[in-house]
Amino acid sequence: MKLSLKKSIEAHDGSVWSLSVKKNEISGQPLLLASGSTDKQVNIYSLTSENYDLYETLDSSVHRKTISSVSWRPNTLNNQLILASSSFDTTTSIWGKEPNDSDFELLALIEGHENEVKSCQWSHNGKYLATCSRDKSVWIWEADEYSEEFECVAVLQEHDQDIKNVAWHPEQLMLATSSYDDTIKIYIPYEDDWECVSSLEGHEGTVWCSAFEAGLDTDSTRLVTCSDDSTLKVWEMIHDGTDDNEGQIWEVQSQLPDYGHSRQIYGCAWNEKNGLIASTGADGKLVVYKEKGQRGTGEWDILAEIFDAHKEYEINCVIWINENTLATGGDDGSVNIWSLS
Repeated sequence: MKLSLKKSIEAHDGSVWSLSVKKNEISGQPLLLASGSTDKQVNIYSLTSENYDLYETLDSSVHRKTISSVSWRPNTLNNQLILASSSFDTTTSIWGKEPNDSDFELLALIEGHENEVKSCQWSHNGKYLATCSRDKSVWIWEADEYSEEFECVAVLQEHDQDIKNVAWHPEQLMLATSSYDDTIKIYIPYEDDWECVSSLEGHEGTVWCSAFEAGLDTDSTRLVTCSDDSTLKVWEMIHDGTDDNEGQIWEVQSQLPDYGHSRQIYGCAWNEKNGLIASTGADGKLVVYKEKGQRGTGEWDILAEIFDAHKEYEINCVIWINENTLATGGDDGSVNIWSLS
């Protein structure tokens, strides 16, 4: 298999830090790609043609600092387009567009964190939005169906240092948080609150990103994480804690081939259709991994890789658009679209 550059979009005047894909709720067809940057701007691109045309640029006067994260809301009312955007200015903005509207409008500006908001992501059912911050806390917000009212239902403070990333499971209410304290925490709802049911320890540096595996043809729950220590680890939940209330037990099932990256790994993504994992980082590489044999074996090979994927620049994020198409965002301000064939 080989990675080929389909298009390089000169997207931003600063580093691209986050990407999010909006899909059709029924067909699963990719519709839009949002990008957030240090230039304080959010751009939206069309995925319905090979041109990847600019669809809209959101009002850049709303945030005063870097856009750290963007996330589309699933399961919206009347096919509304709803996008969350978090910023180093301590706020998270919510943008909406009705099917017949011409432009996105600001629906809400969420405040609460005391410091930079590093990441935001919607839960699979669209009910909750998680945000995390340099203030060492994770906030879970419950949204109304119109994305205009947000109630904080939990403030989670189990990490000892800045929290870099939040990642929801694609099919259940389970949240993973990644931190500068080298750990990943797992949270689930419990009665009227949210409970930390496991702390994953094994990395020897900041954990930059994590991504859950979609269930598909496997009964196990797995998570891939990437770190400052230049490793990618796949964790498996071996005990769910429901029988004894002792919490979940997770173990490192495998470490992906360590010749994949030579420096920090900033981004990882797990393809929900075919189980491939992609990673990007400070060495400028884009790497795709495939599990040997049946899914769940825990043995991985490098399927494809490309050096200098953003020329000499570091790559901060990667996302799957569909089974064989990816997008990456780099310090060069570009969003690159890749084909795997």
